Amino acid sequence: MKTTSISDLFEAVSLAILNTTANDEVQKRMGSFGMSPRRMQEGKSLLENAQNVYSKQEQHYDEARRMSVQIEEDSRKALEAFNDHVAIAKAAFRKEPHMLQELKVRRVASAKWQKVQQATDFYSKAPLHMEKLVQYGASEEGFQQNRAAVEALMALKVERLRKKGDAENSTQERNEVIKELRNWYGDFRKLARIAFKDNPQILESFGMVVTSYRKKRTETAA
Repeated sequence: MKTTSISDLFEAVSLAILNTTANDEVQKRMGSFGMSPRRMQEGKSLLENAQNVYSKQEQHYDEARRMSVQIEEDSRKALEAFNDHVAIAKAAFRKEPHMLQELKVRRVASAKWQKVQQATDFYSKAPLHMEKLVQYGASEEGFQQNRAAVEALMALKVERLRKKGDAENSTQERNEVIKELRNWYGDFRKLARIAFKDNPQILESFGMVVTSYRKKRTETAA
């Protein structure tokens, strides 16, 4: 069995531990070649730790991806409402460009997060001019709701960055525990091939490929 991927490594180590500890004779023979019960327990502990670390990292990335999807949906809705509110403001203050400057909407950004920040500034100042904005179709409740949506969007962005950072920070920890697990499994493979060089069936039960044995089985079946 190849152990290039982390999932393949987990499967190989699981097979090695299970099929050794489940058979007293196999465990005794491996012990006589240096893979003692203590070392088998060490491998089991390394596997469990590596699986936990890997799962934690994947969870962080999954949460960050879910937040990205939510951000796309929430930002679309919030910025559509913001565009409508900007249109109202431009109609209300079409003859007062200084007011549009004060509201930060004389020119509207095209980049998403610049636009979100612009919306944050706009909604912080708009309540001061709501009386006139209402005359041109603004809803005070609608402005307040979208202000809350924009603020929630900014908070979600911060949380997504935190989750992504947590995942990236756990990469080093994951690499270290995977390296330890690979080293343990490398020792197990070497010792198993020595201990059971005349018993390829046992090696196959560990998930190790024994080419000559498989070739012989194929020829026999044919």
